[in-house]
Amino acid sequence: MEYVEGLKVRDAVPKLGIEENRALFRHIGEDTGRLHCAALIHGDLTTSNIIKAGHRIVFIDFGLGEVSKEVEKRGVDFNLMVRMLASTHYTVMEPLLESFKEGYRDTMGSEAEEVFQRAEEIRRRGRYIDKE
Repeated sequence: MEYVEGLKVRDAVPKLGIEENRALFRHIGEDTGRLHCAALIHGDLTTSNIIKAGHRIVFIDFGLGEVSKEVEKRGVDFNLMVRMLASTHYTVMEPLLESFKEGYRDTMGSEAEEVFQRAEEIRRRGRYIDKE
């Protein structure tokens, strides 16, 4: 283990402008794709578990993580990111989510769309969700 100097992304988002945030979330999407390509599932992919350390990002708290290439598990990671953005960063959710998806697509290629589609299926399985 090591101490990582920086800000949790949750705390950085309100301090950054929209373009800085978009670049940050594109980078987070790219690195999430790298994790998934390496069969690493974070398990708790939220802005509280990502540190902005200068020009790099560091994922922390892999306590719920696992090794898997399953689309379902990748979709769960992505779905959690979407839900977190909707609840914590709702005022800038759309551009940040789009930037995340762009970065993820750049890394995952054609597999990205399958993950996004599965995340939508996972969302619809939730309680109190409009099924349309």
